[in-house]
Amino acid sequence: WLEAMYGKLTGDWSKLNTAWQKMEQYIIPGATDQPTNSFYNPNKPATYASEWPLPDNYPSPLQSGVAVGQDPLANELKSTYGTSDIYGMHWLLDVDNWYGF
Repeated sequence: WLEAMYGKLTGDWSKLNTAWQKMEQYIIPGATDQPTNSFYNPNKPATYASEWPLPDNYPSPLQSGVAVGQDPLANELKSTYGTSDIYGMHWLLDVDNWYGF
């Protein structure tokens, strides 16, 4: 956030670009850490789990009685990036310790 604000105020986006490259390096776990992603079927994506405003509400109970649709983005993302690897959850990037990790 600080790098983005710095870029907006000064016009120097190099610090944001560097921070973004570092995030990309670490926020996407490698295939070794996500070995089952290649078996994901976007036509039958998952069992529903509610989303919550804070990480301490997780893990969310699975609700098998809730109908889920197709995943509209999985194939597009795999085609664009050439991998089934996915980003980690954004709140794991709690670099300013907002959530107290």
